[in-house]
Amino acid sequence: MLIKRLAPFGIALFLFSASILATGPATEWYVHQWLKPGVIETASENAIPSLFQGTLLQGLALQNSSILPMYGSSEFGHGGRYNPTKLFTGEPTGWMPYLVGHAGSEDIIQALYASAQDLKGKKIALSLSAQWFGGSGIAQNTFGANFSALQAYNMLANPSLTDQTKKVFAQRLIQFNEVKQGYPILAGMLRYYGQTDLKSRLLEAVYWPMGKIELAALEIQDATKTVNVLNALPPKEVAQNANSIGPKALPSWSLQIQKANADVKKNENNNPYGVSNQYYNQNEKKLPTIKNSSVKSYFYPSPEYKDLDLLMQVLKDEGAEPIFMIQPVNGRWYDLMGFPKEQRQKYYDEIRQRCNENGFALADMSNHEYDLYFMDDPSHPSEKGWLYFDEVLNNFKTGQLHGPQNVELTP
Repeated sequence: MLIKRLAPFGIALFLFSASILATGPATEWYVHQWLKPGVIETASENAIPSLFQGTLLQGLALQNSSILPMYGSSEFGHGGRYNPTKLFTGEPTGWMPYLVGHAGSEDIIQALYASAQDLKGKKIALSLSAQWFGGSGIAQNTFGANFSALQAYNMLANPSLTDQTKKVFAQRLIQFNEVKQGYPILAGMLRYYGQTDLKSRLLEAVYWPMGKIELAALEIQDATKTVNVLNALPPKEVAQNANSIGPKALPSWSLQIQKANADVKKNENNNPYGVSNQYYNQNEKKLPTIKNSSVKSYFYPSPEYKDLDLLMQVLKDEGAEPIFMIQPVNGRWYDLMGFPKEQRQKYYDEIRQRCNENGFALADMSNHEYDLYFMDDPSHPSEKGWLYFDEVLNNFKTGQLHGPQNVELTP
């Protein structure tokens, strides 16, 4: 009699659990129906933050072997026609980029991007910025503006990551207010993940089913948001990207660098600091205050290096094939600020060492600190600067660059 009474409850529980577990595949199928030609390129060019914190469009982009996912931050808004989304439109060399990230997408955020996807055997590019590596690491509000609970749940469920990597990741995430206050169920799962004592194991088991329900809700939210964004993309731009076949071949890199140099020179001719005229005009009256304002600043030590180590461990666990990009700072402007040269060099050295130890490819542009026209401002590459990265990225994606080495064009 008892079994008969419990049977309907058991069936209902099974159906409910099955529907929760099926949410991920169902939402991926749903979004795929809206994935028209030209959509991924247009979404990348428009840098839509709401998509960065999701997983669906990134996952679908990764299924296309001609796409190179690129994780980075505010430098993605620079470069003009030499920004990779513009230069490689129409796949003139056989590939196109998919940019993920905006201001504040620091190492821990890029680790979330990576941990939420299946990156086994996938080539990806990751752009680093020296200014992240301050004394206190990523700020609470910067993390909160870029955090994705959906990606954190996917990290915990990622079978490619070791338990130790997940445990370290979990303990790092619960240091942030956005996680502790905004997602108490997730915070509970993170807090007790990988702990060996009986109490922690029991509490993790209690949080697990509630976490699955919250994950399903986040997946539905991601699907809805993604479809809404895709529907709002400019139809003309989508059509152009869908029909663009691009040039048969890019001009030689040396010819392009000559053109880029001439283009940037027109917009950087009123100051000796290698920044754009606009940036200089905005800051000219502040120069007395800017001068020697950073004599005690440093890039090392910083908690950010631990986040970078975690990012690299995630990539190793997943079997990804990454290339890291070292953007230089603007040496002339940093000298004006009095920022110690040895601290800048220490940052570059630390990144090189980590890439070498892990066998990761490297686009190292640190020797361009003092190149005129290489930067737009103190920390973002210009059209010329991006072109140097473009050439290395093209070599990487097309199989001409392997391992911890750097190949760049000769101007």
